[in-house]
Amino acid sequence: MKKLTLDSLDDLLVGSAILGSGGGGDPAYSYMMAKHQVEKFGPVSVIKCSELKEEDLVIPVGIMGAPLVEFEKIQTGLEYSPLIQILEKTIGKKATVIMPIEVAGGNAFLPTIVATLLGLPVLDADMMGRAFPEVQMCSSHLFGAPSSPGFVADCLGNTVVIHAKNNQVLEKIGRQITISMGSWSAFALCPLSGPEAQRCTIHKSISKAISIGKAHREAKKNREDPLEAVLNICKGVCIGSGKITDIDRAISKGFLKGNVTIQNKTEKMEICFQNEFLLAKCNGKVMATTPDIITLLEQETGEPVTSDSIRFGLKVNLIVIPSPPVWTTKEGLSLVGPRHFGYETDYQPIQKCKTHCGVKV
Repeated sequence: MKKLTLDSLDDLLVGSAILGSGGGGDPAYSYMMAKHQVEKFGPVSVIKCSELKEEDLVIPVGIMGAPLVEFEKIQTGLEYSPLIQILEKTIGKKATVIMPIEVAGGNAFLPTIVATLLGLPVLDADMMGRAFPEVQMCSSHLFGAPSSPGFVADCLGNTVVIHAKNNQVLEKIGRQITISMGSWSAFALCPLSGPEAQRCTIHKSISKAISIGKAHREAKKNREDPLEAVLNICKGVCIGSGKITDIDRAISKGFLKGNVTIQNKTEKMEICFQNEFLLAKCNGKVMATTPDIITLLEQETGEPVTSDSIRFGLKVNLIVIPSPPVWTTKEGLSLVGPRHFGYETDYQPIQKCKTHCGVKV
């Protein structure tokens, strides 16, 4: 893949939502903005990490806030130029490459929007390989690269530069600023040099999302099961199916938090989420946990269902996809494992989940 075209954006729409584990923000509006930009300015060049130069300045961009807010507080596109301008002024260098903080949901399309405004390429990589709710949950943090200073902008052109002592403090301050901006902001982390981006990012994540979306699309075109297509390409497993019978969610401290209950004739499943789906139970037993990717697909259409679009009565399949390996290390689990989010359980490897469901591993 060398260009982000209109067709690849269509596939990215589905693939990014599947990898988002319910989070990353509903991609529909960001997708439409990115599509408009590509129609106006042409396809966006995509480069591999191996093509980066030492002097490159790679800018990680994303959305901070509660996903549900974007339905009422729609981004205008005016957030991004001021964001990059204040970053370049602070750093004293010009951006040369744009990348997503997370290749998930609406966040997957921000680099395309920003890249078309600046005439820059997009890096085929991200910092999560999925979606996580907090800034410090980035591969750059895990590998010791600074995320500070951070940069925040809103649709009115207000910008803030955050010089924080560590990434946890950057998250806390950035979250409070975002709440004051209406619980939605455009966000950029400290730029990376070419070698830093090669060392500290999850490579080929945009290509992966597009491949998932393509497999999903082709299955539907050929009247095949999109669920099976997604499970095959992602090496995932379906751990249950049923109807959504209860939803408990609210915006708390800048996050969309809650639980969703799914039932069939014999099983009662529960998903706990904080922007992203973080833990799944079946009849009270923990079946899957973060950092593995817990995702809902609508039974009738096979389309992914995000945490802000779940609704009562919807029939869904509950699937689990393996996490990028970096997150299942001891260091990774201390940062994004279930205990970090307050759940009294250890990480449940997907191999156990597959064994329970009768899948050969």
